[in-house]
Amino acid sequence: MPHVLNLYSSLNGQTEKVSREIERACTDKGCSVDSVNIRNNESILPLLEPDITFIGSGVYTWLPSKKMLKWIERQLDHARTEGLILPGSPRLSDKFACVYCTYAGPHTGDAEAVPALKYMGQLFDHLGISVAAEWSIPGAFIPEKMQGMNESGRLGNINGRPNENDLKTVYEGTAGLINSLFPLTT
Repeated sequence: MPHVLNLYSSLNGQTEKVSREIERACTDKGCSVDSVNIRNNESILPLLEPDITFIGSGVYTWLPSKKMLKWIERQLDHARTEGLILPGSPRLSDKFACVYCTYAGPHTGDAEAVPALKYMGQLFDHLGISVAAEWSIPGAFIPEKMQGMNESGRLGNINGRPNENDLKTVYEGTAGLINSLFPLTT
């Protein structure tokens, strides 16, 4: 049974909705799942132990949340201290990561999500963990002063997103990823 670490940082609840779907899909596929909102847990986590780690954050000015950035920095410092970052970042053949984000993209659309995905993925890539998937999920602005951009941005009307269809896509994508990476255990 694959062991899943499901990490996320959610300020207004959009990323947490996605995280819950990931957890549900992994559980339904028979995986053991540990879910951690790093906004409430600043611990150093053993990233080489899970078979796959899902990591997600909202996007704020093209990057993950400040809490996620600080958490990644602490994890990277720990990995360096422990000698886990090696030249060439040799691949660990049985370890994977999936990075995802929720974003509104009001100015340049999908392009606003890409730097956050790449930033989060680099922690795993440096550890030799292959990033098996990158997902960007539209998420409406929650703060009242920003809600006007939910209808006027590059993505069109994103009110209510992530919606049921978005979350179904996350569920199916998670199930498909687990099936493809661990075919003999699901």
